[in-house]
Amino acid sequence: MAAGDYYERLGVPRTADEKEIRRAYRNLARKYHPDVCKEAGAEERFKEINEAYATLSDAAKRAQYDRMGHETFTNASKGSYAGGGYEGGFSSDFSGFGDIFDAFFGGGARGGAPRGPQRGDDLLMRMQITLEEAVAGADREVEVWHTEPCEACDGTGSENKKRHTCTRCGGTGQMRQANQTIFGQFVRMTPCTQCGGRGTIAETACHACGGRGNQRVKRKVSVHVPAGIEHGMRLRIEGYGEAGEYGAPNGDLYIEVHVAPHDRFARHGDNLETVLDLSPAQAALGSTVEVKTIDGRTVELKVPAGVQYGTALRIPGEGVKRRGRPGDLLVRVRIVVPRHLSDEERELYTRLLELGGGNVPPDEKKGGFFSDLSDLLGGKKK
Repeated sequence: MAAGDYYERLGVPRTADEKEIRRAYRNLARKYHPDVCKEAGAEERFKEINEAYATLSDAAKRAQYDRMGHETFTNASKGSYAGGGYEGGFSSDFSGFGDIFDAFFGGGARGGAPRGPQRGDDLLMRMQITLEEAVAGADREVEVWHTEPCEACDGTGSENKKRHTCTRCGGTGQMRQANQTIFGQFVRMTPCTQCGGRGTIAETACHACGGRGNQRVKRKVSVHVPAGIEHGMRLRIEGYGEAGEYGAPNGDLYIEVHVAPHDRFARHGDNLETVLDLSPAQAALGSTVEVKTIDGRTVELKVPAGVQYGTALRIPGEGVKRRGRPGDLLVRVRIVVPRHLSDEERELYTRLLELGGGNVPPDEKKGGFFSDLSDLLGGKKK
């Protein structure tokens, strides 16, 4: 079994560039390809190499992998499921990674040999979560339709579970069609029309699945969403894709996570940001205010005197919690000027304007709170 870290699987340093990763991948692929290497565990090693390269060869996925770490990036529950629920929407998206090595080894059946049972297709499903769930992690249950080996015939497609080699293709699962043209002979390989490309034929077709060997069923799958997951990332649930041919593994289920926008918080990497409204007096003199965190707690924030509009005040450790030190909560200051003033407030703002050297509107110079106060202190008679 290879080491868990993708860089160790390919035998490259974390600073390796794209060419180094590709070179290491090709060398290992040639060495451990199941058609070349007959050592025990070669096929599993081949899959691990492929999985590592699929992530490290993609710049965006590699950046996420480096930032989140191996465990968080690959963490997804294999789940337990039971029947029931509605028919959820999902579609086939891609069919595994093994075929990308065909460029090295020619692809398909080589030299007329049987191609072997084919792995099932992968499935892609999209799931929406809240920002709270993305920050703290969550356990969700999703419902999915997929194919599974028929229980009545154990996936053989045969009533008595016996299959025979196809006489038309000789067990290769493919038919060879040769066409002679002025440019020479062209050979085209197509799936066998008698066995459907399987290479074998059921002795007696199963009544439950009609000889297909699998049935379409509805399942509930438990999914663990790791803390810190980002919008667009995919979780892999091994073995919950489409059923493979008899003797081959199922495909995997990929769940693409979409994080819904939040009305109070925005995410920037591992930091969260929210807005704090302050009055001009609070901004000028400073104050202590209460701020709600994304998990519903209330923390105190000291606002320094003279804070300016748009300043981000930092509350350490109240951001996204993953991989050691959590992110921070940035509180963006917004100074709100009152639209309606009482007489006393208007008088105070007028005085502040005078002290600042501004021009006081003519209407504000007549009467007011300070004028009345001066009249009382001076003993002026009405």
